[in-house]
Parts: sequence; C-alpha cells; structure tokens
Amino acid sequence: MNLTTCDDGAAVRVVQVDLDGPYRRRFAELGLAPGAVVHVTHRAAFGGRVVGVGADRLAIDAATCARIVVTPLVGVAS
Repeated sequence: MNLTTCDDGAAVRVVQVDLDGPYRRRFAELGLAPGAVVHVTHRAAFGGRVVGVGADRLAIDAATCARIVVTPLVGVAS
C-alpha cells in the first residue's frame, strides 16, 4: 500500500521511498525514510496527504504519496 491509500488518522511505517536520489535524500533528512513511523493527519488538496513525522508535519503531493510504500501499524493510537 502507499500513502495515497491511507485513511486520515492512520499510523503507518515507511517501507520504501521510490524517488530519485536527491529527493529520497531530502525526504530522509525530513525523517521520512524506511523504518520511520508516520501518522496521516489529513488529506490535502488534489489527493495529497499531510503526515506527522515526530513533532513535524509535512504536506506531500499525491504523485509523491503514490511512490511512498507503507505498511499499517496495528495497535498504535493515532
């Protein structure tokens, strides 16, 4: 599954960030790398998502969300 299929309030773990090198590194600098736990805060305009990574919030467009593979966390309060 990817970030575009996540519901609001979902807690997920990043499995893969399928972006080109510079973009993948930038997302890793922001804390969005394989193994990171993120919380989907809400849907943004045009299908994007706002996600919480630690204390930070990131708005990600729909095309980029489709390239971030995640797995749901079970039993994590959002």
